[in-house]
Amino acid sequence: MRDTPNFDDANLALRLYELRREGEMRKARAMVGNLVAGQPWEKVRPLFDYAHGENAHLRQVTSYWEIAASFVNRGIFHPDVYLDACGEGIFTFWCFRPHLEKIREGGRPRFLAETERVIQSSPAARERLEAIERGMAARSAAAKPARGKQAKKKR
Repeated sequence: MRDTPNFDDANLALRLYELRREGEMRKARAMVGNLVAGQPWEKVRPLFDYAHGENAHLRQVTSYWEIAASFVNRGIFHPDVYLDACGEGIFTFWCFRPHLEKIREGGRPRFLAETERVIQSSPAARERLEAIERGMAARSAAAKPARGKQAKKKR
């Protein structure tokens, strides 16, 4: 991989951003945060059924981020620009990471494999994943006292 990003990287990053703004893609991206992040396998597994109403969004958003990661892995897209512009792809990986083994054993052996390869090959990507982990853990911890207060008010 070349050391310095170039204008092709900038143009690809802008194009990826433009595509993320499309209406169905926005819904697909929101689905990951709303229905996958922090959820147990029992709640995530149904999304993989083709009959599930959100299955198309699941396939859309994960294939989108896999394409971007594939560009990095093949030397088409500079990894630094990917990290600058596509951190949401790593967040998507974080959301599914607790379930990867079950997903892959269940008939999708390459699920998020390109994103995983980017993370494994890049210290900066691993740092980003760790930052997401810390941020989500802090968010979850902050939400617990608020949920406890709401439960007491309902009594």
